[in-house]
Amino acid sequence: MKGDTLFYRFPKGEIQKMTGTFNKVENFSGQNGFVVADFNLKEKYIFVEKEFDGTNLFFSSENVKCLSKEEYLKCASDFLQKLKKQKLSKAIFSRVKQIDNSFDIRDLFDHLCVSYPNALVYLISSPLFGTWIGATPEILLESTNGNAKTIALAGTLSNDSPDKWSTKEIEEQQYVTDFVQEQLENSVIKNVRISKRDELTAGPVKHLRTQFQFEIAQKEILTLVENLHPTPAVSGLPRKESLALIEEVEKHQRKFYAGVIGLISENETNLFVNLRCAEIQEDKSFLYLGGGFTKDSNLEKEWNETERKAETLLNVMQKN
Repeated sequence: MKGDTLFYRFPKGEIQKMTGTFNKVENFSGQNGFVVADFNLKEKYIFVEKEFDGTNLFFSSENVKCLSKEEYLKCASDFLQKLKKQKLSKAIFSRVKQIDNSFDIRDLFDHLCVSYPNALVYLISSPLFGTWIGATPEILLESTNGNAKTIALAGTLSNDSPDKWSTKEIEEQQYVTDFVQEQLENSVIKNVRISKRDELTAGPVKHLRTQFQFEIAQKEILTLVENLHPTPAVSGLPRKESLALIEEVEKHQRKFYAGVIGLISENETNLFVNLRCAEIQEDKSFLYLGGGFTKDSNLEKEWNETERKAETLLNVMQKN
């Protein structure tokens, strides 16, 4: 008998390959182990390692709505107009890209680990949710014995782009930085240290980043996680209104895309935002891709940004 699959590798860490069972839970309080939650934090799962005769892969057959470029531009135009009308600072509009499978999924995981040493790379599979794979660069919260860090990540350029960061991208990242700082100020933490803005390379693209380090009691960690997620990097500002706009205009369910994934335990937390991910079905895959819209967004550039983000997985998928 074969069990559910959990493969993962944290940045510059050791590869872990486990068999066991993913269990659905109401919340993560008091849990220890590898966890995954959807974008809305409504569906939460924890992995329990068990002895099985190997790992299995389970494939969903659910239809996933994918937009052509023409459909994307039409929906994105509606999204942008409503953003302006509601005077939102920022909101994230995402889409799904379908590709045919031409790779071995377990080999793909191994190649992603080599290609992206600074990402959380994972492969999870269960009859509860199918099969997902990803290589995400975005830390939500890391904490070891009370010493914690998080980041504000936004803005995207190709690594080989000669362009400088635009005002739109700098402002977009600053919205995320201000939000994270506000959440930290309203939390039970101490000794906050904020870095200068720098760049984070994530495969074929790079992002603007601000890092936050602080001290936090273990009992406060999950409260802070819930306050931070979803950050404006995957939702928008104001958050409530941005989430309502996403729900109104996007044609697909985000599922695990932009959700929470990683490890929790009594003394250590290592949680990431689930970006650069794909839902794998038996003969095709669905890549989930998003971009930050502000009043100054150019729809053609936003489409191109999602195409660049797709390259994180596609560059590896197409080599196998």
